Amino acid sequence: MTCCTSPLRALLFLFIFPAFVIPLHAADAAPADCQYHQLATLPLRYTGPGLSLTIEGRIDGTPADMLVDTGATSSMLTRTATARRGLSLSPSNERMRGIGGYSRVYTTRIREFQAGPAGIRNSRVRVIGDMGFEPSFDAILGAHFLLQTDFEIVLASKEVRFFKPSNCKKAMLAYWDPDAVEIPFDTGFSRHPSPYFKVLLNGKEIIAMIDSGAATSVVTRKAVERAGLSLDALGAQQIPSAAGIGSGRVARWGAVLPLLQIGRETIHNADLGVIETEDLDVDLLLGADFLRAHRVLFAMSQRKLYISYVGGAPFGQRRTLEPWLQQEADAGNGDAQLALASIHARGLGVPRDAAAARSWIDRAAAGGNPRAMLQLGQRLQREEKHADAIVHLRAALARMPTERFGALWLYAARMRSGDAELARRELEATFARDGEDDWPRPIAEFYLGKLDEPRLLALARKDRSSARARACQAGFHIAEHHRLAGAPERAAQALRDIPECRVTPPKPAQDADT
Repeated sequence: MTCCTSPLRALLFLFIFPAFVIPLHAADAAPADCQYHQLATLPLRYTGPGLSLTIEGRIDGTPADMLVDTGATSSMLTRTATARRGLSLSPSNERMRGIGGYSRVYTTRIREFQAGPAGIRNSRVRVIGDMGFEPSFDAILGAHFLLQTDFEIVLASKEVRFFKPSNCKKAMLAYWDPDAVEIPFDTGFSRHPSPYFKVLLNGKEIIAMIDSGAATSVVTRKAVERAGLSLDALGAQQIPSAAGIGSGRVARWGAVLPLLQIGRETIHNADLGVIETEDLDVDLLLGADFLRAHRVLFAMSQRKLYISYVGGAPFGQRRTLEPWLQQEADAGNGDAQLALASIHARGLGVPRDAAAARSWIDRAAAGGNPRAMLQLGQRLQREEKHADAIVHLRAALARMPTERFGALWLYAARMRSGDAELARRELEATFARDGEDDWPRPIAEFYLGKLDEPRLLALARKDRSSARARACQAGFHIAEHHRLAGAPERAAQALRDIPECRVTPPKPAQDADT
């Protein structure tokens, strides 16, 4: 997830674990007195709808999923973290820019923040306010934290490693591969501390960055066109929009680009996402799909990247059933099981199979995955099993206190079960701490009789970057309001009257985050 900021204080840490020395390849590759100290190794896991790369940390004594994000400038909490722990927010004068526009930044005070062997205590920290998706993680570990030392990402073993070199300026530091590609980098293109480096797209020079917070790799449309390529000629297909920092979403296409050269590595027919945005300082973000096929060392001490191809497709846009995803699902990762359910439901690289999709959702829900319980609750509600739906929706929301659309589903289930008073109390309590501009609070206010239909639709269309999706979501809930009132014909007419919602409205699920 890439973001850039106005001048902000970085959340910096100090590693405290003892180090041990990694042997380098050959005597002529490294000076005899070069010592490469490994400071720490932390296990990675795939979490959330985007199967983001996270480590487990702790916030105020409770476990916390923390996004490993070389594309983010600095470290901060998300509102998922503050809602789960009941932390109060104070507004700041800072804003953050990224894919999707700008986000407000808040602050909160915490007793403890622990990320692997590093941490702080009794501090006021920053909280990102607006994202184009509901973050599953509690914190973002950005480049200021990750790249204080040399830093390695090894997805084959799902680990990140931190190193401190001693007298290794001229050493070849890729200790696992003497033939690793060496790429010099710069950090002078902007205030972003993550390395920027040059690659060739169709023979034309563009600027790239490794963004471990991005689920899949993307290139800007402008860079594609500068390389003499066009989306029409490439047969690009529009795919679900991209989201990141900010509340908006940007258009995205899937395209196979003829030639991408990264150092000595040449990639033919690179399957990349193409996004239309003005909010990036670089042209190409190499995300987690690239990292699965490569081993990467950020040698900050030498201002070099060491990259080795380790096998498999160099890119993957989640349009097929990829082996790593099947392995994660089989191993019991509930988030991967939900992703697999979506693939079977939509027929992405496999035949459409509604029964298989349902089975994977049920398996994830049985394992306690809150998003699976949310989907199961929605299905039970559609089947008019409202009591069972309420049980699953409440269990999901207890684990996802910032999940607002789930709260709207719970309200409808309560209303259908005949408990209107409890439905209203719960809905008011859920949205009480949200700001007036926070979506989907206006939908809740519409249900509570505080807004009429025209005003709800006007608020939905207020932000142009998200107007279509929000108007359709508003239309779905306007129709649901009429269905709850026993007026199915008015519900159907309400949807017909909303241009953005000419077809069956989508469920308010999240796309994979960028």
